[in-house]
Formats: sequence, structure tokens, C-alpha cells
Amino acid sequence: MAVSSPFSTPLAASPAGGSPSAAPVPVAPPEARQPSVWRSVLVLLVATFTGLAYWFNPPIHIQDQAGVIMDLPVFVGDYFGKEGEITDVELRLLPKDTEFARRSYDDNQGHQINCSIVLSGAEQRSIHRPEACLLGQGWTIVAQNNIPIPLLSGHKLVARQLSLERQVVTQDNTHVTVRAFYIYWFVGQNVTTPSHFQRILLSNWDRVVHNRGHRWAYISVFSLITDNLRPDGLNAAQTTTLLTDFARQIVPTFQKSEMPRQGAGN
Repeated sequence: MAVSSPFSTPLAASPAGGSPSAAPVPVAPPEARQPSVWRSVLVLLVATFTGLAYWFNPPIHIQDQAGVIMDLPVFVGDYFGKEGEITDVELRLLPKDTEFARRSYDDNQGHQINCSIVLSGAEQRSIHRPEACLLGQGWTIVAQNNIPIPLLSGHKLVARQLSLERQVVTQDNTHVTVRAFYIYWFVGQNVTTPSHFQRILLSNWDRVVHNRGHRWAYISVFSLITDNLRPDGLNAAQTTTLLTDFARQIVPTFQKSEMPRQGAGN
């Protein structure tokens, strides 16, 4: 059964699509809303402190060096990687100094993995939550969780895994549910996080306390869950293992904190 593959559509930045309307939210009684007042005061105090610190500090200059090297390898284990397309939408919407590295990997045994790096420039608009882009491409996020990836160095990389679904129509007009896993994380200088919110907190802390800005990179790996697409396909657990094993091998080739010392300094 032939299925049009989502591999033909890169899963990096694209305009956010419309999301379902939120359900009505019941209004809590005044006494139940008291904690929110304190939270608002706390947020105001933090914002005031940040603003004053920024006012009295000299301008911030983004560091030239990032936490990644923008060059994905051609070979990763049994995989051969072809250069992936950077879409017109990405080039049009993202800042001109955004950098990309993208390859589609295949092991000639029916296993395909997309790997992408998006590196911000002086502006931070290049880096965003991927959930909005995935929804805009027709995917539904059915589950998400953080997963640990043991690296060859002995370190543990924590990444966010999104479980995706979307409906496609095959050449014989059969409707098929296509499932996939999308794993991503953010890389700064000597720091990684799977959380967009934590990335912002780290950026603000370094901006205020250390007067420096992170040049963040957004890393993603993607693969279809194929057990319902072909007889020898992989189920969800096997696909997670496939992606984490691939990440374990490819991370030391571009992530400076995991590279051999002589490579990380280049």
C-alpha cells in the first residue's frame, strides 16, 4: 500500500496554522483567584527588575560562536544522508542571518530519519516552539513527553518527544492514519534544554546577570511509525529506539559540548 510520505515536506519553520477553539473556561469565585493576584505581582516585580537591569547595563552583543557546528555528516552508522530542502517559507519569514543544516537519512532497509538544525542569528525569531508549525502542516499532537538520551560521552541529553498523527489518502483512495515521532531540543553555549520556556528563562538570566546573549540552535529528528504501513514496519517503541540510537550517534558530530576536544574548538 503506497502512502504519500511526509518526508517530502520539511518539518521546520512554517506559518502557524489555525488551532481548535478552546472550550469555555468556568470563572472561579474571587477567593479562588487570590493566588493569581500574587503571581501577577511577582511577574510585575521580575519584569521591573529585568527592565532596570537592562537599562543600566551596556548593550548586549550576541556571541559569534554557537553551541553547534552547522554541518551534518553524510554518513551516520548505516545511514546515508541527502541534503534536505530549505523551504521558501522559511527563507521568507525567518531573519536573513538564520542558518540551516538539514539532511534526510536512509539505511536502505526502509528506515528514514529527517534531521534538522536551525541556528538563530542576532534576532531570536528563528527559534520557536515547533508545535505551532507542526499543527500548520496538518499534524495532530496526540501526546508529548521528555525522554532521556544517553550519549556516547556518558552525559544524558533530555529531549522533547511529540507523538504525531495525520490522515492521508493513498493512490488507491484508501484513508490511512500516518503516525510519527518528532524529537527536539535546544542548544546554547554549554547548555541544552527541551523546554522553550526554560530556554527563554536562561536567555533572560544571562542577559541580565552576565550581559550576554545565547545564539540558540533548535535540533530535531523525525521518523514515521511504520507498523501500519508495511509488513516489516516498526511500532512506536521500536521507532523511539531508532531515533534515540540515531541521536546518540549524530549528536557528537555537531554539538560542541559532546565533540572531542580538538573538534569542539574549531
